[in-house]
Amino acid sequence: MKQHQYTIMDFKRDFPNDEACLEWLKISRWPNGITCDKCQKVTKHHHVSNRKAYACDVCGNHIYPMVGTILEKSATFLGTWFHAVFLMANTRCGISAKQLQRETGVTYKTAWRMFKQISSILNDDVSLEGSSVEVDETYIGGRSRGKRGRGAEGKTPVVGMVQRKGRVKAIRTLMVDSATVMPLIKENVQQGSTIYTD
Repeated sequence: MKQHQYTIMDFKRDFPNDEACLEWLKISRWPNGITCDKCQKVTKHHHVSNRKAYACDVCGNHIYPMVGTILEKSATFLGTWFHAVFLMANTRCGISAKQLQRETGVTYKTAWRMFKQISSILNDDVSLEGSSVEVDETYIGGRSRGKRGRGAEGKTPVVGMVQRKGRVKAIRTLMVDSATVMPLIKENVQQGSTIYTD
C-alpha cells in the first residue's frame, strides 16, 4: 500500500510544542504503559512541570524518556530536534549541517552535532536484524484530549518496530490492520528474526 506523504503541515499539527514531542517519545518507548521500577507494575504516570520527566502516580518515581536516546543530555528544544529529524528524513537529496542551521536557527556547532546524531540512526536502507524485534502500533497527534487509541478523532496511526537493544523504526500508515502491517514487517525486519507483537 502506498504510504501517505507526511507534510510540514502534518508535522506542525502533530508536534506543536516540546510537550507534544515529549509525549510522543514517551508513548513510542512505552506503548503498553510504563512499568514503574519501584512499584514493579504498570502504573499511570503524569508529566512533571518544567521537567522532561514523568512521575509515577503511586510512588512518585521519575522516568526520563530522553535517556538512552540521541536526545539525552541535550539542552536544545525537543521541537527543534524533531524538526531536524523531519527535514533530514524528508529531503531526498540530503541536507547539510549548514542548511540544518539555517532551517532550525541553532548555532553551527549544535547543527553539526544534531546532524551527526540523526544520521547515525536515520538509515532506511538497513533492515532491523537480530533474534528479537518488537512490533506495535500507536496513535499520535489529534486536536483535543479525550479518547485514545483506535477510533480517536484526528489521531495518526504509526507502526513501530524495535530491535531489542538496537534500532527503532516508526512508519506512519493509513491503517494498522494485518494487511498493512505484515508487508511493512517483511520489508523492514530481517528474515529469521523473532517477532513479538499483540
